[in-house]
Amino acid sequence: MGKPIHQYHHKKAVDKFEFIDKWLPAHYTTSVNIILKEEKKDPAYIRRVKNRRMIDAPVIDALYKVSLFNKIQVEK
Repeated sequence: MGKPIHQYHHKKAVDKFEFIDKWLPAHYTTSVNIILKEEKKDPAYIRRVKNRRMIDAPVIDALYKVSLFNKIQVEK
């Protein structure tokens, strides 16, 4: 019974990372830290989360928001 939930969350995380890979701009660590505000992370750590697809929900959400903002700007 727990397996479908795990698969759902795994698919959702994979979809988020695919979106991030497609739409994240070249320079993104400063923007991610602006979104994180009080929980600022080292730029090397942010790049590690993105490249190794580590599970750090606040950083992943910030990466997703930066990617979404970039997509909106590019499509206009």
